[in-house]
Amino acid sequence: MHKNYLFVFLILIVSLLFSQELAAQKGRPNTRKSGKSGFTDPFLQTQWWLGFKFGGNLSKVSPGDRYTAFSSADGFSPEIYDKEYESFNKLGALSGVDITFYHKGFSISFQPNYRRQRFVYSNDFQWLDTENPNNILTLNYAQDHQLDYLELPLLLKYDILQSKIRPFVQAGFFYATLVNANKAVTITGDDLASGFQNPFESDEIILGASDLFINSSVGVLGGVGGSYDVGNIRISLDISYRFGLNNITDVKNRFTENRLAGIGDALDDLKMQNISLNLSVLFPMRFLIASSYKAN
Repeated sequence: MHKNYLFVFLILIVSLLFSQELAAQKGRPNTRKSGKSGFTDPFLQTQWWLGFKFGGNLSKVSPGDRYTAFSSADGFSPEIYDKEYESFNKLGALSGVDITFYHKGFSISFQPNYRRQRFVYSNDFQWLDTENPNNILTLNYAQDHQLDYLELPLLLKYDILQSKIRPFVQAGFFYATLVNANKAVTITGDDLASGFQNPFESDEIILGASDLFINSSVGVLGGVGGSYDVGNIRISLDISYRFGLNNITDVKNRFTENRLAGIGDALDDLKMQNISLNLSVLFPMRFLIASSYKAN
């Protein structure tokens, strides 16, 4: 359902921009008759670009206050229950559109996209038999989180060189709304209670986790990249870093999932960071009809 809404949203944007630009082209006089070159005519120095954006990303989360469903009866520090977080090790993806307004080296770019981000942490627990210290059960819970967002980033870009190959820097902010979230839990362990080592691994358990996270994520981003013009088509490659500013955990629902509470799991306060590599294919919105012109 959410993916259908995104598709309709993108189609409406594309249709609106095409209708506006085609109307503008019909009323535009032939600039070639004016004697101005593409480097001096202000009209040629301003351009709308529209295209598609794809990429992959890696994420990490920074925990704030930490929580667990267990407490020690022997007076041990709560830190023994702290989760171990893995950083930038699970590949996510994105797809969307790139709508860019360019003027004399500066660009404002709106890039709505559907983004999937992943992060992993693990919990380790050990149960000891107070009467027989050889009876030990060790368990590890590996928890892989998959969060899908509809993201709305707005970027300011600057082309360092005005040439066919254009390196650029960019910075901006984003707002994202959560579409779906899942958690996959894998349990491994060693059972020494039988007198010898008996390792085991359970089947992966997949749980819906949308209620564990709030609906919105906000943050800032920056990056570098470069573009290359192939005829009227612009190919752009960039690497960007996103820094989330808000806690994405829903604190009201931290302990509401019974299946997670039974394994001692409760989400910490989390802020997400993300690094992504993105490819854009952009088409000029002006001079699509007049073949004698090339986009500046």
